[in-house]
Amino acid sequence: MSVTRPCLRGRMGSTTYYEITMTARELTTSVRPARETDSWASASLDERIQREVNETRVRETIVPYLAKHEDRFFGSFIVLVPQGAVTFEGLSDLNVNLPAAYDVGNMGFLTLKKGELVALDGQHRLVAFRQVITTGQQLGPYSSVVGDDEVCVLVIEMESPTKTRRIFNKVNRHAKPTGRSDNIITSEDDGYAIVSRRLLDQAHEGPLAPIGEVGGDQRDLVTWRSTTLSRQSDLLTTLSTVYETVTDILSYSGYSGFSEKEDPVAPPDDVLDKAFDVAAGWWSAILTLEVFRTALHNPSSVPVTRADSTHKWSLLLRPVGQMALVRGLIRAMDRSRGELSREKALERAGRLSWKASPDSYWRDTIVNAAGRMIARKEAVDLAADLLAYLVAPEWTSEEEKSDLYERWNKARGRDPFSDVEDLPEEEIPEELPAPGID
Repeated sequence: MSVTRPCLRGRMGSTTYYEITMTARELTTSVRPARETDSWASASLDERIQREVNETRVRETIVPYLAKHEDRFFGSFIVLVPQGAVTFEGLSDLNVNLPAAYDVGNMGFLTLKKGELVALDGQHRLVAFRQVITTGQQLGPYSSVVGDDEVCVLVIEMESPTKTRRIFNKVNRHAKPTGRSDNIITSEDDGYAIVSRRLLDQAHEGPLAPIGEVGGDQRDLVTWRSTTLSRQSDLLTTLSTVYETVTDILSYSGYSGFSEKEDPVAPPDDVLDKAFDVAAGWWSAILTLEVFRTALHNPSSVPVTRADSTHKWSLLLRPVGQMALVRGLIRAMDRSRGELSREKALERAGRLSWKASPDSYWRDTIVNAAGRMIARKEAVDLAADLLAYLVAPEWTSEEEKSDLYERWNKARGRDPFSDVEDLPEEEIPEELPAPGID
């Protein structure tokens, strides 16, 4: 059975394409993902890998987005059809007098004849549409209307397997994913991202908002353009770092399901308001540390202090150090079961040495002997556990202390279980540093 749709015809390079709209229900009944086509069995290994559907991504991310989000929207699907399966009739081909605006050769109608229609790009979205429309389950408040959604479809005729593979490869290779900072800036559904942006917003009186009058000279405290800080930057941190700290803070404070991966729909406004108050309270307290008070008063000191590995505050002006600070404070407070206040934990953390030099006890946790930062999760976790012990030793169990001793020495290239009598001095396991308490 053929289908006729209003169409725009275009051409790029050697490829002619046709742009039409279909309902999601029509799309799912007429177009198939590559793995369900007759040519799948003869496809090469690399083609199979590229065209394999990630069922977990479909089930946990795209399906909830369709079923639960009123503002759902997708870009165009690219559909491959057999040679000769399309007939295009331009309005200019009709034997009628048309106004000049309609006498355009690339505007008309496309008739799709019966044949194997394959999703060249958009197969994950296609499978998600199918699951929402055909399962019969109430997957969200919009499950019953998703089938009526109209989607844009670019139709391309099959010319040769080589050309098809080339188009598929280039479409997917050049589809550059948005960067981490871009996602935090633009997401209206990730609760952590929304709260992070508010911390930088003067309208919300965020503690990390620019200093100065709106419309006048302002000094930013946070960069959102990059996930790192340049050597000469006088900014305090990055938006990506703020996001990481907000995630830790809100998770500790009982705010679950805040990320877009956990729930594609943004938390309610009243919940976001309360979450912002919690995160703002944390960052306001952090900024009372002497290192940040000095930085706010004297911006020119920031790059100097940050670059000086022997300075006692060096790591606190580096994003990874700030992540370790927040995570470590949270772990210390969690171990104390409410006995250690945030203010007391911060006071103790402020008395510690945050040097990045080779003789620092942070060496080989979040910074190596050459002064380069180590941003891996396990590195930040090790530094956080070290900080939790240093500010809350009385709430650190012997088991936790022993585990930290082992991991810390291994990270520094020393075997904690070796016989010290057989080792040169530089390989003898070290005792944990002295806690920063009264």
